[in-house]
Order: sequence, then C-alpha cells, then structure tokens
Amino acid sequence: MAVAHKGSISMGMVLIPIGLYKTTVDNDIHFNQLEKESKARIKYKKYCSHCGKEVAPEDIIKGYELF
Repeated sequence: MAVAHKGSISMGMVLIPIGLYKTTVDNDIHFNQLEKESKARIKYKKYCSHCGKEVAPEDIIKGYELF
C-alpha cells in the first residue's frame, strides 16, 4: 500500500516517524434481482433500439451524443 504522507513528530530530543495511509472499506449492501417463484437471478438482454435484435458484448462500443 502506498504512503499518502510521510512525516515525523518531534518532542525535544525524540523524533517519531509517521506515515499516513489511504484506506477504504466497502460497507455497501449489494442486492440482486430475483424471480419470485424460482429465486433465479434476473438477466438483462442488450438489444439494438433501431432493429430490435440482440447484440453480443463484443459488438458493443462506447460513444456520446453531440448536440
């Protein structure tokens, strides 16, 4: 883990080295959507809004709209 800040605290003749580390903890709860009867996870199909056919993940690219 990389040190975010290195420094020291001095009290008279005593020098104490310190290092501050960045840490994060994921405390979020993640839910899955399930089908009521079978308790199977819900999957989403990706499809083309123009022609209506299903699109494979390797055929999807990223882009943005221009005004």
